[in-house]
Amino acid sequence: MKRIVFLLTGLLASSQILHAQNNEATKYECIYEYKVNNGNPGEVYSTILMLNDTAAMFSDYSAYLVDSVLLVGGTDEENEHYQKQMVRNEYFFDQTVWQNIPDGKYTVCGTITPERYYYTEDANTIVWTMAEGTDTICGYSCGKATGEYGGRLWTVWYTSQIPVVYGPWKLCGLPGLVMKAKDTKGIHTFEAIAFRRGNIDIQAPNTKNHLKTTREKFVKTKNIFEKNPMGNIPVESIGHVRIDKHGGGKGSIFIDGQQLRIHPNGYIPLELQ
Repeated sequence: MKRIVFLLTGLLASSQILHAQNNEATKYECIYEYKVNNGNPGEVYSTILMLNDTAAMFSDYSAYLVDSVLLVGGTDEENEHYQKQMVRNEYFFDQTVWQNIPDGKYTVCGTITPERYYYTEDANTIVWTMAEGTDTICGYSCGKATGEYGGRLWTVWYTSQIPVVYGPWKLCGLPGLVMKAKDTKGIHTFEAIAFRRGNIDIQAPNTKNHLKTTREKFVKTKNIFEKNPMGNIPVESIGHVRIDKHGGGKGSIFIDGQQLRIHPNGYIPLELQ
């Protein structure tokens, strides 16, 4: 088998020219079901990848709905409805990843309550090994590859029928959209459940209220924090606490305006290092 590195800049060259000529990127959306096998029945998240000719953005689906309402000028009632839906979302993917923004890099925004952080890292550093085997996902024929990132070995299925280098989260760099990805321990799985035309533009990262950090610092701090979120927030850093009751005994905790989300079955990080 061959070991191949696919560089983002080379594969995007022709699409960047197309983008410049048309002055508007072709937009698509791929919805992924993200499963974490950390108990019975485990956790299931709804996530979405927005992509165009030159970039992509991966986020939680409920956050996407909130942003969509704002961008299309929805009513106050619609905005409130989706805001509540996002707050009450028990399984919320709390990282937003911009792929190829800026050029050749990822920009990642994430939360370690009560702060928001962002960092950039080089895109497509995964060395993919082509593997035998095929699959059909969402009606698209997929090839198979393996690669290591963040201390985990991943097996992915990608389709050259959608010739872009993007994928869920940071699993990118192949000659086709990554439709499914699973780590070798069977804990984390991303799988496409729908691919469709999009009509919302990808917004540039808004890091105004975020603290700048590095990937290494963020991953290390995040993994420690999530083991015991309530116990790992320094008391002296807390300005005010708010609890919103939803009914049924459940509620949402906000610390200095930032929601504290607790994983019901414990936290198993995507990145180990």
